[in-house]
Amino acid sequence: MEDLARTIDVVVKRPVRDETGLNGNFDCDLSPHTQRAYLEIVARFARHFGRHGVRGEPALAVHCRVARTISIDEPDQLAAAVARWQAAPSVALDTEFVRERTFRARLGLVQVAVAGEVALVDAVRITDLSPLGTILGGAGSRKILHSCSEDLPVLRRATGVSLGPLFDTQIAAAFAGLGPSLSYAALILALFGVELEKEETRTDWLRRPLSPEQLRYAAGDVEHLQEAAAELERRLVALDRLNWALEDSATLAASDADGPAPADAWRRVKGLDRCPPLVQAVARGLAAWREREAARLDVARPFLLRDETLLALARRDSVSLQDIVRLPGYDPRRHASHAPRWLEVLAEVRREVETGAASVEPPVPSAADLGRRRAIEDALGALVARRAGELSLAPELLLSRRQRDRALDAWGGRGSLAAAIGGFRGALLGAELDALAPVRAGG
Repeated sequence: MEDLARTIDVVVKRPVRDETGLNGNFDCDLSPHTQRAYLEIVARFARHFGRHGVRGEPALAVHCRVARTISIDEPDQLAAAVARWQAAPSVALDTEFVRERTFRARLGLVQVAVAGEVALVDAVRITDLSPLGTILGGAGSRKILHSCSEDLPVLRRATGVSLGPLFDTQIAAAFAGLGPSLSYAALILALFGVELEKEETRTDWLRRPLSPEQLRYAAGDVEHLQEAAAELERRLVALDRLNWALEDSATLAASDADGPAPADAWRRVKGLDRCPPLVQAVARGLAAWREREAARLDVARPFLLRDETLLALARRDSVSLQDIVRLPGYDPRRHASHAPRWLEVLAEVRREVETGAASVEPPVPSAADLGRRRAIEDALGALVARRAGELSLAPELLLSRRQRDRALDAWGGRGSLAAAIGGFRGALLGAELDALAPVRAGG
């Protein structure tokens, strides 16, 4: 296990306007970029002290103990670390994985920032990460991640537990008014004025050994995460929005599946909505098979059957192996071994459609029903846009189209639409939402 304990001795000369007024001595191997980042943080403290009446002192000596970084690549090291972390009130996490040819992401590294240390857990050399499950699944500590929709299923498969309670800093930053879909690097820059290194954003995290540059990059992804969460929580409490971020984080934590249910896989097929109803019905069946088969084989969907090939198959009454090689998207290196199965599945799906076992078209609502739905959507959209503007938030953050559609489907013109939306959104829109004329008229 490599221990990269980091200590910084900094003397701040007054007056301090930027990091050029700092002298730093680093007792470990930090890149110049990282050294500058730490000096910038200390400069912020120095300017703060200067504003609070200590400017008369000739200098401020700062001894800053930065979280040590350890590499964990043996099971006993992981067990010992987990034992140290049990009582921690919060744990910051990130993952590095590779997903190019496989259905499921292949985990290379888990970064953990907790109890004053940053641990880089080698998921290639340690095949059983279940000890981490006692930390990740425990209700006593908050799990801090940034934009973690892809991390969650990876961690669940690796540890055997679903993660929670969760605080997603991208969600928190959006509600704090820093903007939607903010990257981690942009968040740290916005909060602390620190620029993170970006050289390893595309790298092979499964190859060993990892380079010092890769390890520094990985550590940087969690090194500031605890502090960022604390600052965002402070801002959210001041805005009375902390529960909003926690609610959406909990919703995200509950949806840690690898992909859509097979019956809904057709929604991800590009161009399907422009096809005739019969073709759409066949394509839905092919998409469901592809989702099940890709999961079974653990192969990326395009390596099994590309969207354009799927739609080309759905448009044909019959097709032979000789015809397949001329279909759009067909690649003999990837698809030759799967093509015979395509023909079998295509025949099965067509029989289901022709016999009525598979629906050709969903029920079509009447013109009057469509008109009422559009009127409700328009009124709801106007209300959300107005309230979002008052809160200086993006309307999509306050109520996304998917959230709107699910709520309207669940509501169905019966009872309270605010109750169907639920959570803080239903409470925020509340009586004003149910008072909208189209809503009072029902669905």
